[in-house]
Amino acid sequence: MKERLEILTNIVLISLACFIGYYFWQARRTPESRPQASVKVGDRLPSLPGYAWKAHDRTLVLALKDRCRFCEESIPFYQKLAALEKSNQIDAHLIAVFPDDLAAVRQLVETQRLAVEAFPGIELNQVKVEGTPTLILVDQQGRVSKVWIGELAAAEQAEVVTAISRTGAKRPWNASVDLPPSVPQDSTRTP
Repeated sequence: MKERLEILTNIVLISLACFIGYYFWQARRTPESRPQASVKVGDRLPSLPGYAWKAHDRTLVLALKDRCRFCEESIPFYQKLAALEKSNQIDAHLIAVFPDDLAAVRQLVETQRLAVEAFPGIELNQVKVEGTPTLILVDQQGRVSKVWIGELAAAEQAEVVTAISRTGAKRPWNASVDLPPSVPQDSTRTP
């Protein structure tokens, strides 16, 4: 009788261990369902402290984060966009939102010579962003018209520039070739 009880106990313990192992294996191989917090075309972004969407016809929001590798690799493109805005070749105002504190943002903007209006301390979920970098084009009501996520290839960069270019621009700008004159030549990146 004692042997049967031991055998039964071992079978229960082995079955329980197999069940728990299977549960963890299933949980690991099944992708997590993420909450749908991603910004989409047609969404309306809430106003940001210190910035009014209605101040400009369109705003290109750069959602960035300090020490984000893809953000850092995209800095030359953002510098080009800032140069285009400064030379009045685009009709969108550039702003950058960061979840980081003021000191980190100030250092990043200054060391990278990123000439955009920066807003530190903005939680990314406030602008419905899950990851960085994310570019969001919004109108005067904060309504989203275009979204680009991640480090952009040359064709996607050209798409951004086309989307924000002034009507009647002299010629389209090729992100992989052209460099506005106000951007230093050393800021280009070779693929």
